[in-house]
Amino acid sequence: MKWLLAGFAMLSCGIAAESGVVMFRFGNFEVTAVQDAVSKMRKELFPGISDTEFRKLAGDLQAPSSVNVFLLKHDGKLILIDAGNGGERGTMLRKIKALGISPEKIDFILLTHIHGDHIGGLLDGEGKAVFPAATVFVAAPEREYWQSDAAGARGELARKVFRTYGDRVKSFRFGEEVVPGIRALDASGHTPGHTVFETDSLLIVGDLLHAGAIQFPRPELSATYDMEPEKAARIRKQFYDLAAAASKPVAGMHLPFPGIGRISHDTAGYIFSAEKPR
Repeated sequence: MKWLLAGFAMLSCGIAAESGVVMFRFGNFEVTAVQDAVSKMRKELFPGISDTEFRKLAGDLQAPSSVNVFLLKHDGKLILIDAGNGGERGTMLRKIKALGISPEKIDFILLTHIHGDHIGGLLDGEGKAVFPAATVFVAAPEREYWQSDAAGARGELARKVFRTYGDRVKSFRFGEEVVPGIRALDASGHTPGHTVFETDSLLIVGDLLHAGAIQFPRPELSATYDMEPEKAARIRKQFYDLAAAASKPVAGMHLPFPGIGRISHDTAGYIFSAEKPR
């Protein structure tokens, strides 16, 4: 287990992580991982695991984590997957501007789901659209839920985003190609319309997991953030198996930055190996 912990430390402390921007190439896509915020996941978020085991797996009672977004370039289009926190905590906008990319240049924004650390960056401090030319895509069941009475006050931010972006918010169904080269896969469980996006050579898995040091060796453990924990655990294993069988790298919004690597099987669960930038 020591080498697994070392792998997560490398992700968190590598040379590239200092700037919070790392570039990769996967198939026909240029992929830039951008760290929006540093994060940790507390033991209390994971019912069903003892302090002793949690500390053994994570090295502490807080597991290394992150808030990541991914900027893809394909066929001359710029595609942002999730938008981070926004506000004082979020650093995504400053970092993509430092790359010479103005918000006006983003063509599409694909949302894995609608939680504040994934959609907060869509609005500025005055409630205006940060990305004035982008079309925003979200799964139909996700949009329907957060606009419904069931979401209550928790849906306030989502409703603000929908109003602000207006007819530039588009819904998709699972199985569809959302934009050329990117297909939406059903990963509901974390939220009603949680989505994994698949390219020719990458799975962008959103909040499929929140603490890799815990949820690779113990995939059956769901965080309290998961709205349907048992379903989330089934879906997590399903995509772990898919990624391992296809030897396809995954990009996770809460994996330690830069959040991209490969999953393989282990007798005690699964192993995650960080992908090197190229």
